[in-house]
Amino acid sequence: MNDELAQIKKKRLEELMKRQHDAVTPKRQIVIEVFTSPTCPHCPSAVAMAQELASQMSGVQAFEISTATPQGFAKAALYGVKAVPTVFIDHKRAFVGAPPSIEALRKAIKS
Repeated sequence: MNDELAQIKKKRLEELMKRQHDAVTPKRQIVIEVFTSPTCPHCPSAVAMAQELASQMSGVQAFEISTATPQGFAKAALYGVKAVPTVFIDHKRAFVGAPPSIEALRKAIKS
């Protein structure tokens, strides 16, 4: 009986510690980066889709990175971006060109 009670207490303590850990540990953020150019006619829709999805899903952040800025140009060169819009999810190229739909973007995040 004492062993059984000790195991129950141990299990409860482990559950409590896990809940405390989860409460103070930030959830992993998914980052969508949309590389754009000011003259691109398709870039605004790609950015809008990314921002809409970020507003719908917790833990998702969307950023527009303009290749017209020195920082954006440098990051595009680092990532090997050759066309805009190009969408990266967690530093991996997901779409060259605007995603065909918000659902396609959602599916890319989940895969």
